[in-house]
Amino acid sequence: MNITSTYGNLVCAVDTETTGLDPRKHDIIQIAILPLGPDLKPNKSYMPFNMHLKPGHPENIDPRAMKVNKIDLNWIMQHGVDPFQAADLLEEWFAKLNLPMYKRILVLGQNYCFDRGFILEWLGPQTYEYIFHYHYRDAMIAAMYINDRAASYGEKPPFNGISLNKLCNVLKVENIYAHDALEDCKMVAECYRLMLRTYAGL
Repeated sequence: MNITSTYGNLVCAVDTETTGLDPRKHDIIQIAILPLGPDLKPNKSYMPFNMHLKPGHPENIDPRAMKVNKIDLNWIMQHGVDPFQAADLLEEWFAKLNLPMYKRILVLGQNYCFDRGFILEWLGPQTYEYIFHYHYRDAMIAAMYINDRAASYGEKPPFNGISLNKLCNVLKVENIYAHDALEDCKMVAECYRLMLRTYAGL
């Protein structure tokens, strides 16, 4: 199985962990970008970008978010990379991909509209558009489409929820390290790959 509608852009699974739900007041504290091959398996020709960022607005941290992502606040304050330095490191990593001119990262995410808001706030629109293509794939949206299509034919929708955990349960994808950004990238990529293989004939 190969996906071909990438037009020379590099498909990457992308995920973030954040200090809350509002990109205007909360921060990214982990971001992972996992390059994928045409088969949607991790592309071993490229190193993933995986970085912990020091929160720029620690006073706004939502304890509920930290409980979900299980990142130790003291550790991230001591060892997290400054957000401005992290943005520079991301640009350096992107340059080392050596993509053809005008080609960018084509994101595969899970509820990517959430992550996108935070990444835009962190990088700014100019840098974001330099690195990330405006088209993206989303496993959550794909699951909703598969459910809708099944229902339209009078069949039982295959997914009983659209969270990453629910998708992993239905597709039998191992989900041990949930809410680590890099591990979530691996799970999203595998879920989407299995969706294409399993439900293409719906």
